[in-house]
Amino acid sequence: MRRWMLSAVIVVVCSACVPAPVYRNGAVPGVKPAAGQASSGSGTATREAPPVVATPKNAHPVDPQNISTANAYQVGISSYYGKQFHGRKTANGEIFNMYKLTAAHRVLPLGTVAKVTNLANGRWVVVKVNDRGPFIEGRILDLSFAAALEIEMVQQGTAKVMIEIVESVD
Repeated sequence: MRRWMLSAVIVVVCSACVPAPVYRNGAVPGVKPAAGQASSGSGTATREAPPVVATPKNAHPVDPQNISTANAYQVGISSYYGKQFHGRKTANGEIFNMYKLTAAHRVLPLGTVAKVTNLANGRWVVVKVNDRGPFIEGRILDLSFAAALEIEMVQQGTAKVMIEIVESVD
C-alpha cells in the first residue's frame, strides 16, 4: 500500500511539470466564420498565435478561363483544416501547424510537393503533403488554413481545385 501511495504522489508531482499548451485554441484573428459556422469563442492559451497576413504572399492568380487541366494529377473538391488539429501530430510525424503551407491527401506519398490551383479564381499555392485525409466522401484534399487562405477559399470552406505534382517522393 505504501509503495502504491508513493507511486501516485510521484505521478501527480511529475504531471505538474508538464508545460501549458502553446497553441491558440480560439478564433483565428482577422477571419470571420463562414456563413452557418459559429465562432468558437475566445482562446485561453498562454501564447498568441502568429498573426494572419491579410494579403496572400504565395498565391499566384491566373485567369480561370485559361487554366489547362492537361497536367493535372487530380481535380476535385478541397476543404481545409486548422485550429482543431493545430499542434497535433500528422501522418509523417510532424506537428501540424495551420500557418504552414501543407496538405493532407489519401494516397500521395508523404513529402510530395504539389501545386494546388483554385479553379474558381485561378489562385494557386505550392504545398507539402504531410498528412492523410480528407475523410469526408467527395473531397480529394485537405489544405492547411494558411494554404486555404492563400487561394482564397477560407470563407467558402471548400473549393474545386486542381492538384499538380511539383516534386514526387519515390
